[in-house]
Amino acid sequence: MTAQSLQALYVVVKRANHLKEGLHLVLDVSHAVVEPAAMEQLRECSASHHLPAAIDPLQSECQLSIVAPLEAAAVPRVRRLAAAA
Repeated sequence: MTAQSLQALYVVVKRANHLKEGLHLVLDVSHAVVEPAAMEQLRECSASHHLPAAIDPLQSECQLSIVAPLEAAAVPRVRRLAAAA
């Protein structure tokens, strides 16, 4: 997910948020490849409880939680040793 593609996701979140007042939305991107800039934007929306003003000019309250991918540093890497022939 890029910061640009995130804009389309925000539109879906806005729609879901307006369907019923008080919903708590959870975005599970744990298995997605998310660019750092996009992840930062998602975290900012979650912390502020608002979508970007360009998406939601009325700045409606938005309860949003993010299930983030595991950090690359936290995932142990498996190294394969090539057998000598």
